[in-house]
Amino acid sequence: MLIREEPATELTVATRILAHANALAGDGRIVLLTGEVVYLASEGISNHTMTPYDVTIVRLRDGVELFGTPPGDVGRYLDALRARPEARAAALAADGTIVTADSLPSVIVTLLHRPWDEAEAQAKAAGALIGAYPVS
Repeated sequence: MLIREEPATELTVATRILAHANALAGDGRIVLLTGEVVYLASEGISNHTMTPYDVTIVRLRDGVELFGTPPGDVGRYLDALRARPEARAAALAADGTIVTADSLPSVIVTLLHRPWDEAEAQAKAAGALIGAYPVS
């Protein structure tokens, strides 16, 4: 069971949008900070097929695993979030840089140069979001 389903779903959708657009580095991911915890894809999960059930949760302060299996590179994302206290999201872009922003939609805009709604609609139309939402 997820600690909080909504952030895991939002992270999954953002991940799938960026994966569909080839905006993430091959081994890159996007992470979401909510309170003192960070949501990110578990070790070995494909960005193209990630679901909310594939999310790992770690504590920002010390990286302690709260749920799931964190990837080996979790430290670089935690460092990026700690370095920018106003940041609530970070992603490893296709060019290898880590982009931080105040929200997941802001990361989408930064990397894709178009609004979240437009990027989400394009990903949906292409079938990239099938399975991205939890089954009730």
